[in-house]
Amino acid sequence: MISQIFRTASCWIFFAAVLYAPWAYGATTSAAIQTTNCMLLATLVLWIFELLISRRRPRCPRFLGLLAGMLICVGGWMAFNARSMYDSEFSVFVPLRNFAPSFTGSVDYAISAAWMFRAALLLGTMLFVSDLSQSNRWLLRLWYVIGLAGGSIAFLGLLQKATGARMIFWQPPPPPEFGVTTFFATYFYHGNAGAFLNLVWPLSAGLVIREFTNRSHPGTRALWTVVFILTIAGVLANTSRMAQLVALVLLVLIGLHYGPAFLRKLSGAQKSVVIAGALAIGLTLIALAQATHLEQPLNRWRLLGERMPTDARWQASCIAMSALPHVGFFGFGPGTFRVVFPGYNVGSGRTLPGTWRFLHEDYLQTVLEWGWLGSTLWTLLFFGGIAVAIRSYKTYGRREWTPRRRMLQPLVTVALMGVALHALVDFPFQIESIQLYVATYLGICWGSSLWYQKSEVRHQGSEVTVRTGYS
Repeated sequence: MISQIFRTASCWIFFAAVLYAPWAYGATTSAAIQTTNCMLLATLVLWIFELLISRRRPRCPRFLGLLAGMLICVGGWMAFNARSMYDSEFSVFVPLRNFAPSFTGSVDYAISAAWMFRAALLLGTMLFVSDLSQSNRWLLRLWYVIGLAGGSIAFLGLLQKATGARMIFWQPPPPPEFGVTTFFATYFYHGNAGAFLNLVWPLSAGLVIREFTNRSHPGTRALWTVVFILTIAGVLANTSRMAQLVALVLLVLIGLHYGPAFLRKLSGAQKSVVIAGALAIGLTLIALAQATHLEQPLNRWRLLGERMPTDARWQASCIAMSALPHVGFFGFGPGTFRVVFPGYNVGSGRTLPGTWRFLHEDYLQTVLEWGWLGSTLWTLLFFGGIAVAIRSYKTYGRREWTPRRRMLQPLVTVALMGVALHALVDFPFQIESIQLYVATYLGICWGSSLWYQKSEVRHQGSEVTVRTGYS
């Protein structure tokens, strides 16, 4: 009984974090990051108590636990053995008396220590979600929470576009000379908002398909249809070109995977209803496009060819590549790009203006910060999770999984492919709200490798049957 209380509390606190992070400016401010970290820490502490009280092991693949442990060890050592701290006022690295001077360490202790605390929580979240995903009931609740979070963010962004807001509603407008136009909903940068929406709208589409194939209550169908329309319209209204391109790719993949099977399940009359509904959705999107000034993202597409050769993002990537020979096995330290890049920028001979907190190329930034060893481990964690999900679906999906798992898991996999594509030209993996959703999805992908386990264990002296996975 007590263990169940701890389990329930940990799940609901985690759901609160999933809802809170995107609404708190995408968890990009220091206060929002600290609050999100505290919620994840509370989730993991309660989960550990539940495991200890119930005397059970977490249901997650051992290889996932091994990768998480190795990443914590590598990044933790870099922070613990940091060689210096960066003085931003004088732009110099102040040497520190570290534990092992002859061994490698981070170039900035404060940044790497803070980043590793967050990384440990996110890695623990993957293990937690892998365990949670063994329960059909909690998995469905998580699906609902993600759908509601995405729909609410998209609705706010569309409302801002429709009213011509110059900044997030509760933020003061910027001075006219700055002309800030890159925000969307609660995100200050539209690229991050687009990456977030592309993580959530595939799951909203899955909820619509699920409700129509299960002949659910009309009110529930209407709710998730509205949420789906809002999230898709949010991507269209967003001025991020890469987000729109990724959304198109995801839409094609989801249509190819679910379209034929969905149509086969419908009768002639139901197909007519679906066609009429699709036309209604199309007209609704056109109306939303008119109301939310869709001409803004279209104009950005027209200017793409003119701006690409002079885009500072590509020049920054070229400068960052000049640092690769100095990366080594362990890199400069987790999170240290912001203090390492200025030196290479000044020494490049073609100094780029402004402050570069993130590189618009997540994979290159990961190599700079984590070196070849750490970036290899992150690659195994991320793309290994996608590979495990695809293999598990092909091996066990049709024979062992419940319908909701067969519906959800491919959508999660496709969404992760989308954010992986987006990371080639932006920095979604550096934003904590997106990191949280990616960690959640990876937990589902890795956890799906255990969904085939439904063996029965009988307690001695009783007739109670306990299933390895929750129904």
